[in-house]
Formats: sequence, structure tokens, C-alpha cells
Amino acid sequence: MALEWFALALAAPVLGLLAAIVAPPRAGRAAAFAGTFVAGVAGLAAAVLVLANHLDLRWSGDPATHVAIRIDPLAATFVLLIGGVATLVGLFGVGGPTADESGRGRTVGCSACAIVLASLCVCVADDALFFIFAWELLAIAFYVAIAYGGTGSDAAPAAYLTVVLTHAAAAGLVAAFVLLSRDGGYGLSSLLAHAGSAPPALRGLAFVLILLAFGAKLGQLPFSLWLARGYTAAPAVVAALMAGAALNVGFYGLARFGLDIAGPVPLWWGIVTLACGALATFFGIAWAAAQRDARTLAAYSSVENGGIVVISLGVAFVGRALELELLVGIGVAAALVHAAAHAFAKCTLFLGCSELVTRVGTTSLDRLGGLARRLPIPTLGVVLAATSLAALPPSGGFAGEWMTLEALLQAFRTGNVLATIAFAVCGATIGIAAGIAIVTFVKLLGIGFLGEARTERAAAATASRSPVRAAALLLGGIAALAVGLAAPGYVGLLGPAIDAAAHAPATAAILAKPPLIQPGFGGFASAWPLGLGMLVTGFALAFWCVAALVRRPTTSHPEVWTSGNAYRPWTQYTGTGFSNATRVVLDAGVRVRRTVTVEPDAGRFGAVSYDSEARGFFGSRFWDAVGAVFLRAADIVRATQSGVIAAYLSYILVFVIVLLIAFPSIRHW
Repeated sequence: MALEWFALALAAPVLGLLAAIVAPPRAGRAAAFAGTFVAGVAGLAAAVLVLANHLDLRWSGDPATHVAIRIDPLAATFVLLIGGVATLVGLFGVGGPTADESGRGRTVGCSACAIVLASLCVCVADDALFFIFAWELLAIAFYVAIAYGGTGSDAAPAAYLTVVLTHAAAAGLVAAFVLLSRDGGYGLSSLLAHAGSAPPALRGLAFVLILLAFGAKLGQLPFSLWLARGYTAAPAVVAALMAGAALNVGFYGLARFGLDIAGPVPLWWGIVTLACGALATFFGIAWAAAQRDARTLAAYSSVENGGIVVISLGVAFVGRALELELLVGIGVAAALVHAAAHAFAKCTLFLGCSELVTRVGTTSLDRLGGLARRLPIPTLGVVLAATSLAALPPSGGFAGEWMTLEALLQAFRTGNVLATIAFAVCGATIGIAAGIAIVTFVKLLGIGFLGEARTERAAAATASRSPVRAAALLLGGIAALAVGLAAPGYVGLLGPAIDAAAHAPATAAILAKPPLIQPGFGGFASAWPLGLGMLVTGFALAFWCVAALVRRPTTSHPEVWTSGNAYRPWTQYTGTGFSNATRVVLDAGVRVRRTVTVEPDAGRFGAVSYDSEARGFFGSRFWDAVGAVFLRAADIVRATQSGVIAAYLSYILVFVIVLLIAFPSIRHW
């Protein structure tokens, strides 16, 4: 039955895409998002059946087609996330076009179907060529969504950057597959099973290529720029799919190739992974805190949350290297829980941004304000998503970060100085990032949704009358919260994937004292997310009762003091002003460029305008320099293409001579 459900999950987006092409634009768009919704529901059903029944399903077509799929518990875990996000986005999209979609939305619907289809195929591909095909299909879907689906002027360069980095990642994966292949076959399961016989140097090089390739998909340093450009240039409803669903293929790839590979895992694999995750965690949230646009803020937040998941997987790699099965289990469990929390929270946040664009015309924090009363449902959805992304209890983000920190606190069990130091640095990084994240999302909510409207468009905003959009926003926010509240149950559902990765009953150790979650080892700190939620709710109700029952002195409401001038909405805190302290403290990493312009006029004082821009490391200048190197190399290669046959024959002769010198054994073939 699980295979039938998954077949429906693959067929629905294909049919939706075809309907979007042949039907009238508006009907085609609706059909495409309906296909996305059906694919999400079917994917959820297939994943739950596989996980609940501990299945490992395989299917392959004709060998010449290289179509082979495997739905084991690990693949099902990510199919579950992709299906859940696709359900929310499909439901939201059926509610009608948004203001940041070009034309009538046909292109947006087609790209949404392609993203869902490609993401599902990547997670279940059991053939190297089929995996690369699905990866490239995802790259093309991203390109179409960014270049042709949105309305921004920077869509073309953003799409180009995205597709170039994704193609480069595909090249790295192909090289890694070639290095690990021992039997000449294309099956991924066979490739990983026989990779243990590869020389250690080749295995290490293949791991670096895999880490870079999937890190590029996750926006890890130095590849973070494409997330900021791509997520903001694409329509927000598609960005919700990109950040909530497609991003998970990066987590899946690291988990699959890092934990399933045969043979010993060197300790340096885990240390390098931890370092990459720590850098992304710190710089991601630092850059997010400096942003004045909600979508750019959300994009850099994905860099931070991706870094936390990578840290958790790094813990698992260290546990694998040191043969600590329970450490592998808690690392994998923390990664899967945090990936789920991020998927639903980020999907909801981008859907909220879509409503902002449609109702207010912008996602700039300095042009919003006062929307909590005017857009109550989007506000509630964004509040729930922000609670999770800021890792506040009892949300899913809190559960994921708490489990990651608990895993890092097991450093003393490793008995290795280098691992202990790496764990300590990562733990401190997550702690710092958590504090900055609270400031960042308080800014998002306080500046964007509270206070007074800063523009006439914000003051005149009206709520959408679409019930399916409201349902998608509420369900997404509730899902982000539920991952935390029901964390023990969710970990239990993912038990087959966690235990298979750990090669031990790690889930039973984590859930040894229900309803608590503990880091696998007895006698250590435990948490009950639902209990924390009840405690927070109880304190809130108690405070409300005290405030309602206790008589307070009569209060007056004088006008706000604004240096003797009349109050204006622009006298409120701006997004820049609220986070200025954070920007100043983190200036070395955020690299803020400030511009003050004085425009003299006829009066006594000139008009002064102030502007600031955060320039993160590995930004446009970095990638322009990298591109210049490749363009120079292309010019050199182009110069050798003279069109003269004699020249080409001489190239072949030189190549054969070099080959015979480098590999003398070829002479005996």
C-alpha cells in the first residue's frame, strides 16, 4: 500500500504540471497547486506507512532507464517533511494568485509541481544516474521559478547564480560517485556498501565533495548568497517550497552518504562537519539580524538552522568514528527533529510573507507595522513560526536545539581532546545564536506587525477572504509548534530511521522515561516539551488573572513625547534601529556599510538621509571574483579552438603521450 501511495505522490505533480500547461492560465495554476496538495497528502501517507511498519521498499524499472527507488525509514522521514510542506503550499496556492507572481501564475504552478516531484525523487533514488537526474530537475525548477515566476528586477542574476551553484554541486556529486564506485554499477545502495574497499584518500576526497555539494544546497558557507538572492527573487509561495521542502534534500544527502557508507569513518569527517555547521549557525543568524526585509531575514535564518542540523549530523559522524552508537542516535534524532521544525516554521513564514506582499505590497519592515489587528491570521501564523525559529519553548525549534545541545554535552564520553573542544565550541555557538535569534524575531514581529502602520498601504491593509489560505497559515504554525509538543511521539515514529543509523536501539534509550526525552544516556538531563508548554500557558493565565482581578491605580494616556513635535508613525523604531546594538557588536562579521547623505536646501538645516547595508562574507564580490577566474580559463580554452584539424590531432597526440608516461601499465592493455 505504501508504494501505491508514493506512486500517487509522483503522479499528482506530473498531472498538475501537464494541466497547468494545457489549461487556461488561472485554471492551470489552480490545477497545479491542487496536484501539489494531492502529492503532499499521498507522500505523508506513504511515509507514515513505511515508518509505522518498519518497511524497506524497493522498486526498479527497466535497467536501461536507471529508474530505481528505495523507500527505507530514512528516505521516508524526508518524504514525510516534503509531503507536509507540499500539503501546506498546495492548500495555500489553491486560494488564488499572489501579488509577486508574474502573469497569471501558470509558471509558478508548474515550478511548484516540478520542485515537489524532484525533491521526492532525490530522496528515494537508488540509482546514481536517477539521483543526478532528479537533482538537475530540481535545479531547473528553481531556475524557472526565480527567473520567470517572480516580478523582481533582480530575478535573472539570482536565477543564474542558483543554477550555476546547483550544477557545480551536481558535478561534485558525480565525481564523488566515481571515486566511491568499486563494482562499476550505478546502484547507490551497492555503491555505499562497497565503498569500504576504496583507499582512505579517495574516501576522504569523496566525503569532502559530498559535504560541499550538499552544503551548497543548504546554503552553508561560502554558498549562502544563493539563498538570500533566490528566496527573495522567487514568488514567496514557491520560496516556501524551496525553504521548507527542497532544502531537506541537502540534509538527506549528508545523512545518507555520511552514515550509510561502509567501512570506518575517520574522526576528521565529524570535526570538519561540526566546523562547517558552527560557521553557518553563527554567520547565518548574524546576517539575519542585520536585515530590514522579512524575506531576506528568513533566507539567512535558513542558513542558521541548516547549520544547527549539520552540527547534529557532525555529532553523529563523531559517534560513528568513535563507535559510540548512542551518540550517533541522539545526533541523528536531534537533526531530524530540528529539520522538521525548520521545515514547517520556514514554510509558514514565507507563506506569511506572501500575504504581506499581496496585502501591503512589500516585505520591508520599515514599511509595515500595525498589521496584527488588520491581518490577524497571518500574524498568528508568523508568531508561531517565529517562536519555533527563535527556539522558544515549547516549540519544535526549542526541542531540536535542546536535543542538539544535549548531544554536544556528551563530549566527555568521547575521550578525545579534539572532539571535546569541537563539541564545546559548537555548543557555545548555538547558545550565542539562540540569543541573537530572539532579538531577530522580536524585531520581525515588533516592527512588522505591532505598533502603528508606517505607510498608507499598511494602514489600509485588509485580510484575505480565502479560507484555504488562512487554513494553510494556521496549520503550518500549529505543525511547527506540534513538533515540539509531541517531540517524544515524533521521535518514536522516526525510531526505525534513528536505530538503523545508530546500529543500536537508540530510540528506546532516548525515550526510556516517557514522556521525557533524554540524550540516550541514563542519568542525564531530560525534558518534557508538552510539560513546558503547559507551564508557560499556566504562567500566562495566572498573570492574566492577576491583572484582571487586582485593582490598579487609575492610569492616564498622555501623548508620546517626541522631542516636542507631533507624533508620527516614522518616529517608531525601524528595523535598522531596533537591531543596531546587535549590528554594532557583530560588525566584524556583519560588515555594515553606512551612508549618510546631506542635501542642502533653502532652509537653515539640510535634509539628512541615512542608509545602511549588511555585506556578508562570500557575497557578490566574492562570487564575481570566482566567476572571473572561470571566465579567464574559458577564454584560454576558447583560444585553442582554432577549427584546424591538424591542431586537434596534435592535442590528441600530446594527451596520449602524457597518459602513457603517467600510467605505464596502459601499454600492456
